[in-house]
Amino acid sequence: MTQAPERIQARDWVEHLQSLHARGFRWFDFLTAIDRGTGLDIVVRVVQSDTGESALVTTLVSDELPSLTAIYPGAGWYERETHEMFGVTFVGLVDDRPLLLHGAEEQPPLRRQAAP
Repeated sequence: MTQAPERIQARDWVEHLQSLHARGFRWFDFLTAIDRGTGLDIVVRVVQSDTGESALVTTLVSDELPSLTAIYPGAGWYERETHEMFGVTFVGLVDDRPLLLHGAEEQPPLRRQAAP
């Protein structure tokens, strides 16, 4: 059962996910971003494998957020993708090689275009 999304401050990102991990939410399901025009919502879902309970956590950022790879090694792929598609920098992400876009893009492809 998925709980309602929990909105936290970006400064609490790592601490909150560490707390969830300590409470048994050890399966990293996904991480993505939603461009709100004024900032990016980062959305993450983690699951307790034995109960199936999940937690959906969001935070609003402008361009960077600490990496979750020290807690959830599987987060690295999702952080790389989110960096490539939305331009978010995950501070502490060791492997930041592009997944799909190997050329220099002027703007990440999933960011909203500025109005002319």
